[in-house]
Amino acid sequence: MVKSRKILKQIVRRRIGHEGGRFVQDINVYRWFAVFIKCALELEGKSFTIKGKVHKLKFDRNHKWWKLIDLKSIKKTTKLIKSDYKSVPKSIDQLFNGMFLSKYRNLFNEKSTIFDEAVIRKDYSTIQIPPNYSIKKIVADVKYWYSKKEVKLKFVNRGKGKQVNNADIVLELTNEDVMKRLFHTLRIDQTNPNFTNLDIYFHRTFIINKKHKFKNGLTGIPKIVRSNRKGARDTRVTQTIRTDYNSDIRSTQRDIRYYKILLLNLSKGVFPKFDNVI
Repeated sequence: MVKSRKILKQIVRRRIGHEGGRFVQDINVYRWFAVFIKCALELEGKSFTIKGKVHKLKFDRNHKWWKLIDLKSIKKTTKLIKSDYKSVPKSIDQLFNGMFLSKYRNLFNEKSTIFDEAVIRKDYSTIQIPPNYSIKKIVADVKYWYSKKEVKLKFVNRGKGKQVNNADIVLELTNEDVMKRLFHTLRIDQTNPNFTNLDIYFHRTFIINKKHKFKNGLTGIPKIVRSNRKGARDTRVTQTIRTDYNSDIRSTQRDIRYYKILLLNLSKGVFPKFDNVI
């Protein structure tokens, strides 16, 4: 019996819209872009301390991005930073699919050749090509035409794996799991000032994956209790199970720092960047 080889589905990173516009990145990149813009607007005016230095979250409204995107209209949408998560997915859908995508999709589309008749689009030049005209001659004519313009045709030497895009707003690729983790860290941290880092970790993990098993096989959010453990010379010592989660506490501290840096950089027109403040 000959086994047929399974063909793996190729992950499509670029999405084509109804009008033929092509996103530079996967659509989820733009969804998180909209989500974190909304979060940054809700927190605008707050100060974050990063490595001992205080940074105030404030949008640079002179930046190109914030001249193209109406921040006031986004700010008016339903809040995303709230303790009750049940309504958050619906609010994100209303923000992104209900308003952001339809209004700003053209800002993220790659500009490419358009094959239309008698249609002149903004920021495009119209070139008419006669029938049976060779590609070699077309390319030669276009190069010559560009040479007569003030803006010269640029030839870019691309490094391996690098792309040169001509969309109005170009974002870097994001990791879906990281963005989701940072969003929930932000939301829980900002709405529960009395939560410890361990509390944030428990609640965030449970929301992202309700079937997650914590230490000792627990499926729900565990309680911090005291337990007897063996000490030096067979003595018994009493301590809480908090020590079992030291690495999770440190990773949560890191994510709290990351989401603050992400918002600060976003307000200046860089997304997503969370390793250091620009």
